[in-house]
Amino acid sequence: MIRQKNAAVSIVEGWLSVVLLVLSVTSVRADDTNPTGQLRLVGGDHLPGQLASSNATNGDRIAWKYPHFASAIDFPAHSVVSGSFPPPIPLRPSTGQFVFDLVRGDRLFGSVLEVDEWSIRIDTDSFGEILLMRSAVHRIGPWRDGASILFQGPGPVQEWTVDGNQDDWAQGGAELRTDESGASVYRNVELSNVIQVEAELRWEGKPQFVFAIGVDEKNSEESAASAFRVEVWENDVVLLRELDEVAQVIPLGSVADLDGQLSLLLQINQNDGHLMAFSPRGDKIGEFELPANDYPDVRPGLRLTNQVGNVSLDFIRVQRLSDLLSHRSREDRDSIVLEDGTVHVGQLRVIDAEEWEVVTEDSVYRMRTEHVSAVSLRDFEDADSNDDVTNVVANASSVGGDGSSSGLQIITHGGIRLTGRIRSIEDGRLTLQNDVIEGNLKITCDQIGRFSVADPRPVKSAASPFILGRLMLPDGRLTGRFIDTEDQTTPTPLRFSPRGAKPVSLAPSFRGRMVYRETPPPETKSQRLAREKREVVQRREAAKRAKQGGVWNVLASAFGNNAHNNRKVVSPRSMYLRSGEVIPCVVQAIDENGVRFSSEITGQTLLPEGHMRAIQFVADCRDPEIEVARRDRLLTVPRIRKKTRPTHLIVAVNGDILRCRLVSLSEETLVVETRLEKIEIDRSVLAQIIWLNAEERDSDDGESDAGDNANGLAVRAVLRNGNRMSMFIDRLHESVLIGEHPLLGESKINLGDVNELLIGIDINQTERDQPYGDWLLKDAPEPIIPEAGEGGGPNSGKSSALVGKPAPNFTLDLLDGGKFSVADQVGKVVVLDFWATWCGPCLQAMPVIEHAVSEFDSDDVRLVAVNLQETAEPIRETLDRLKISPEVALDIDGVAAARYQADAIPQTVVIDRDGKITRLFVGGGPALADQLREAITETLEATPEK
Repeated sequence: MIRQKNAAVSIVEGWLSVVLLVLSVTSVRADDTNPTGQLRLVGGDHLPGQLASSNATNGDRIAWKYPHFASAIDFPAHSVVSGSFPPPIPLRPSTGQFVFDLVRGDRLFGSVLEVDEWSIRIDTDSFGEILLMRSAVHRIGPWRDGASILFQGPGPVQEWTVDGNQDDWAQGGAELRTDESGASVYRNVELSNVIQVEAELRWEGKPQFVFAIGVDEKNSEESAASAFRVEVWENDVVLLRELDEVAQVIPLGSVADLDGQLSLLLQINQNDGHLMAFSPRGDKIGEFELPANDYPDVRPGLRLTNQVGNVSLDFIRVQRLSDLLSHRSREDRDSIVLEDGTVHVGQLRVIDAEEWEVVTEDSVYRMRTEHVSAVSLRDFEDADSNDDVTNVVANASSVGGDGSSSGLQIITHGGIRLTGRIRSIEDGRLTLQNDVIEGNLKITCDQIGRFSVADPRPVKSAASPFILGRLMLPDGRLTGRFIDTEDQTTPTPLRFSPRGAKPVSLAPSFRGRMVYRETPPPETKSQRLAREKREVVQRREAAKRAKQGGVWNVLASAFGNNAHNNRKVVSPRSMYLRSGEVIPCVVQAIDENGVRFSSEITGQTLLPEGHMRAIQFVADCRDPEIEVARRDRLLTVPRIRKKTRPTHLIVAVNGDILRCRLVSLSEETLVVETRLEKIEIDRSVLAQIIWLNAEERDSDDGESDAGDNANGLAVRAVLRNGNRMSMFIDRLHESVLIGEHPLLGESKINLGDVNELLIGIDINQTERDQPYGDWLLKDAPEPIIPEAGEGGGPNSGKSSALVGKPAPNFTLDLLDGGKFSVADQVGKVVVLDFWATWCGPCLQAMPVIEHAVSEFDSDDVRLVAVNLQETAEPIRETLDRLKISPEVALDIDGVAAARYQADAIPQTVVIDRDGKITRLFVGGGPALADQLREAITETLEATPEK
């Protein structure tokens, strides 16, 4: 009778060849923590979460809990590829004197207690005493509590040598991943001659990477080229070694069949060039021997290079082996290899945990177990005396049900591998049973590092009336459908049915998006350039028609009922709200009460203007794109207009833009106010109205209280036609979302019209990063009068950062008619005097500046006094009082002053004939006249007339 410590386990030959007779087995860890990991499904879907409580006794389901679903999802086991969990810190290997490599890739750690013709009894710290069938044991090797481990990782990216930018590599947990083309990492892990490498690589889409084992300490390209490599050839992943004129290749599988994940177990003898490759379940994939006679034999490093696409190194463990590679054919007797290379062949007997003996016909050889390097056991073929074990298999098969092969392999952080079926998960403990296991094996979930399914395959989905989409989560994605929820309101009225699994409700904390169709890509550079070219031609034509000048003629040309403005078809278009909604509607009127409209998706017909961002009145409208200088002027409010700020931009169908205050809109006429005058414009030429400075408006006026819906789940639909609509969901009926918007009341969204559904949004939050979101007014900068004594020093004029740089261009109207442009003055020295009528130092400096400039030939030097943000009347009065007559340019919006950093005035700028700034004086003072004469003289001499 076999003694028991905590449990007894019998293992016999079968497809798995393992039978565990577990009476009472517990994991070493006593805490019931359940870590968060990542579940990967067939087809590329993946979901963060935890193994969840389940009582699926037939082992065909895996329960997984995502924290923002109301309940766990029971996935069909065959739809799961794998699961992984971040390792604990510090990561400690399993304890034991020896490692026992079993069939199907299973592995245990412990010491040998007894060996006979049919079985091996071992003692494990994790599961007590276990009885194994000899034929189930492929190899026994030294473990010594993990002392043979050379490296386990990948570990932090900071511990790798990165070729390029370290930020190209990211770590979301234990893995090391990148999506940067050409990114490469190297690490010297001190590889020995004979090693076992376990590695897991993952990717999305089509990969193109190289994982090299055996790279020299210099990380040279030559050593990487002759290393043992895993790489992608077209549509296949291969394992190879390539020397000067010869190569050996082992196919690992097609990219499609591997489904984004590769798990390998390699045994390599670098000296001999001998490699053997196995699947995680112990099946031999291939073998080759290709020594590198002209290369260094043992190289210490690993290298991963992402050529195109993305790749992730999820796990790697390197272990030192003996000179005898495992899985080679066995002798007809037991074979024991010692550390000094001595091989003893005979019958192995165990004296105790520290001492063995090998018995031959002629002698008995005793050895210390600490000197054992590898053990291969004789495989007895006669099963006559194996009746007890055969009965055990029969009994275990009846427990397993149909006796089919188990398909789940669990790998602990410490390195234990066990294959079987999940019978239940409860209180953070997983109960595992193999088809030929009598009893249960319990492992705490925090011990599990990874698990994988042997034969994953797609789920066959039944026909459904609901629309299939992809639910995108912050760290995952799931394919499935939202289904009707007529009678359900808790925890939320939104239920998601994953492909092949039962529906789950979304929790109130859910954040993500459902993608039904990819949103059309943004406009390409070539498309934008072509469109802008067309718009430039249209603007030039409009400018020709406005040649007569004057406000009334320009308005008549831009907004009059002319042939080039008249649109025969006026389509109901969209209304853009500050909160992000884009609503298809027909606008009837705008008055002091707000915007009156009608829409098919909401019963609301009136909204306050404070919620508006823009309204489109015709087809093919877009957020206007105009030159930077013109945009600055439109969005800059001069000092003289701060009390009567413009509030709207009116865009005509030909692209012309008018900045104004909107008074009213009727079915026929738009009334606006510009420069204190009211103007009527025919509505038929109206393309868009854009609200300015909306972010500073009081958005509370007229806003309905979200009160009862404050705790509801809010969504925003991005529709196929570009419109956007938000609501708090009440229910889903026949794929139509029905809910309530705080402003718009009851609203409906047909999922068939949706590209993306954003879930868990803040429905009342103003969105800036949307069309029309950056039309915000800004005040022109207030000029500053410098303190007394700030100008006129002996070195004044050269300290500004603008000196020596090209003069910023601007084009301004002149006081007496015409325009002035800096760019048109090449070949002449230009003096700019930035000033204002209310600035005392400016008025003192102007006569001095005019007199100094008058001493030079007017064909060589031109003085322009740039007035800041004032009207013509006070300017003329001031010039008459000073009895001076300089050329005055009107910087109405302060844009020119901003480009010359004229924060303090007076400011005098000297520009040479090539358009570069040579001097910049701030302030006046008694020395200004001499400094200015000197500056102009030096500038003329430095850039002689061409």
